[in-house]
Amino acid sequence: MGSLLAVGARALTMVIALVCGVLTTRMIIGGAGVDSFALYTLLTTIPSLLTFTDLGSGAVLVNAVATSENVRTDEKLRYQLTSVGRVLLMFAATAMAINTILVLTGAWELVFGEAGGRPGASLAAFYCVTIFCLGIPLGVWARIMLGQRRNHIVILLQGLISPLTMTGVWLMLTFGGDNLHSFVAIASFAASFLVSVLGILITARTTSPLIPSAARMVLRPRRYPGVRVMDVGWPMLAQMVTYPIAVGSQRYVIAQLGGPTDVAEYGVAGQVFFALNGLVMAGGLALWPHFAKSRHDGDLRRGPFLLSALFAVAIGLATVMVWLVGPWLFGFITQGELTVRPSTIFAFGLMIMMTAAVYPLGMFIMDKPGIRFQVIPTLSMAAVGITLSFVLTPVLGIAGPLIGVAFALVVCQLIPFSIYIVRNKKRLTVGDLEQV
Repeated sequence: MGSLLAVGARALTMVIALVCGVLTTRMIIGGAGVDSFALYTLLTTIPSLLTFTDLGSGAVLVNAVATSENVRTDEKLRYQLTSVGRVLLMFAATAMAINTILVLTGAWELVFGEAGGRPGASLAAFYCVTIFCLGIPLGVWARIMLGQRRNHIVILLQGLISPLTMTGVWLMLTFGGDNLHSFVAIASFAASFLVSVLGILITARTTSPLIPSAARMVLRPRRYPGVRVMDVGWPMLAQMVTYPIAVGSQRYVIAQLGGPTDVAEYGVAGQVFFALNGLVMAGGLALWPHFAKSRHDGDLRRGPFLLSALFAVAIGLATVMVWLVGPWLFGFITQGELTVRPSTIFAFGLMIMMTAAVYPLGMFIMDKPGIRFQVIPTLSMAAVGITLSFVLTPVLGIAGPLIGVAFALVVCQLIPFSIYIVRNKKRLTVGDLEQV
């Protein structure tokens, strides 16, 4: 039920995000130009490269909340939340220090390639990352909600980001003049921060006094020593780092080996396909607490292979639909300023389709041994995907890094995960073990 609610919520917010994303893109390209949009896409990709803000320790919260009898009074959970909170604060402080070094040395401009030559690009990156760092400690709310099997609430709240971003971009372009063209990405970061504030307030109310109690303990480590969270956190970190880096780095590879127009084409196509990817993640993540609770209760009898196939087929059909309406859709989005080639569409579709196939398998093996097993395959996927991005981009253009990551997903995750599930079906399922 939680998975269906999550998919339904994601479908609704995906439509809203697509509409708002299209309008936002049109505003930026029409009002500030293709180069400004290229910088915007590079800046807004930064959070996807830093999804590991809790260093994987949040996985402990998901499993603990999913199996807790009462999250309001669970003392062990409160100490776990305190430890995770300290990890988040440490990460935020480190990220802010690196951000300061990058802006003072001018290194941000090098990261963005030609787009970094725009006036104010480096300062825009500094402001964006500063806002991002302020929101890092608040991000714990999503993990708690996921553990409570309320991922649909997380999705609905995060669905506010797109309309808030669109409103902020419109205000900046309308009243800010040419001086703010390089800073429009700030609207996206501010919108995410506002949603995090709203999310933590709602979660604190529904789990009271869990979050206020943990917050009072976070800065008092001597009186309230932490508990072990990184025994699962470090293996989980490998999973959290790999896919975002492998995919998020694609724009930067294209920026270095291509130009602003290539980055803009990738960004326009990505608006559609990353929305589909969000739908996959919504359904996939909702399976995690479902599998965890069913296994804990002794009710897990069916494996994830049928779900994996259904996820992949759905994305394949969606890709064909995007190809059919592509000329009209992308022409409308870019006001005729850019052409999104069929090769880009099908390469994007292939990558997201392989991602969809992997998700149910990964969520099925999210117990402690399974999380540890996933470390080498996921790190290998990132290494192979990034290497192929550099090798294939000069040859295939934008399609190169997309095909490279798709290949890495199959070889490094899809096949190893399938073999692991078959070999460990007695541990991973109970009852009828014939269907895995």
